Amino acid sequence: MPLNNDLFGIYKTVKINNNPIVVSSASRNRKMDVQAETYLQGTPKSRILNIGGVSEDISIESPILIGGGSTVDGRSLVNLKLAELLNPDTAVLPLLTSANLTVNESGGTVSMSLVTDGDPDLNINAFQLSSTPIAELDPIANTPTRQARFYDFRVQIGARLYYIMEASISVSSDATPAYFLIPNGAAFDQTTTTTVNGITFKAGTQFPFLGITGIKISGKGKAAVVLTDANADGDYLDANESVNIDLSTGANELTLQRPGVSVAEPANFVLEIYDGADWSSLLPDVDLSKSVVHSSNFNVTSGLLTVDFDFTCWVK
Repeated sequence: MPLNNDLFGIYKTVKINNNPIVVSSASRNRKMDVQAETYLQGTPKSRILNIGGVSEDISIESPILIGGGSTVDGRSLVNLKLAELLNPDTAVLPLLTSANLTVNESGGTVSMSLVTDGDPDLNINAFQLSSTPIAELDPIANTPTRQARFYDFRVQIGARLYYIMEASISVSSDATPAYFLIPNGAAFDQTTTTTVNGITFKAGTQFPFLGITGIKISGKGKAAVVLTDANADGDYLDANESVNIDLSTGANELTLQRPGVSVAEPANFVLEIYDGADWSSLLPDVDLSKSVVHSSNFNVTSGLLTVDFDFTCWVK
């Protein structure tokens, strides 16, 4: 059989809005809403189809990188799209609908989903494949690149500083589709565009208008629990006998509320990476200083003692 390298994705570069990104996998999924309808029609056979709108979503898995490739890894695209969400006037398709940045012993990974309206004419740059190698990965012209590992990250999850095994930050947004009838007098030949108040669209197509209707930021972590019976009294209830858990009477790991008061965690949440000169946040446009811990799960087994916790942030 002949040799044909064109079959393989390793020779391709993924671009979103003309921005190259290093990915481990990516997919673009276009769908059209089609339902088979049945009425009183003298037969159970599908004779009528209900055909609605079109949707398109993009899924990307990407590493977090150190060196020259740090500007083209998953976090760079997430931060670009997150900045657009936080200032909707700057947003362009595709919109970021979810992103999860996770750091653990194996390193850092980014998974994200984006959505666009599915119009192949207006969104030609939304998802592209190129045959051009990513220039930032050139180890001679730029700093050599490696994958980030656990020793590149600095973490604080509320009051928890030590023995943290895993931490993640999640961003989600609601992108709501809207469909409208054809304006009287507008062209509906599937190609001619109409512009109203600076918004350009093609009337009479199945492609929706998209609006940002919600932005949420949350996270979770996992830490080892250390219990030391310092005074040999048979329990772990005394001061300095536990790390990442408090077993004393009345202790609670959740951010409990009080009448008339909105209570936030007393300590910031920090998820940072070292760039060789200084520490920088994985999500520099997000303020994680105001949050509540709403889930804590203490796991006791014959192996490592661990605690899992979840938090949700107020978005500035």
